[in-house]
Amino acid sequence: MAGITFGLFTLSLLLLFGGGNYFLASKRSGAYPPRRVLQQKALAISGAGGIILLLAVFATWIF
Repeated sequence: MAGITFGLFTLSLLLLFGGGNYFLASKRSGAYPPRRVLQQKALAISGAGGIILLLAVFATWIF
């Protein structure tokens, strides 16, 4: 079970960093995709990372 929780924490961390990367890209000038598209991607990826982080915390707490 430790492998599953480690995998969930790792996946959530990668998704949260990816969302942060999209958010920072939306703040730079001259980005190809429009800022709104980058911000929507950042929100979706960070939201998925947050949900997986909650699942990882629950899995750690339960098992």
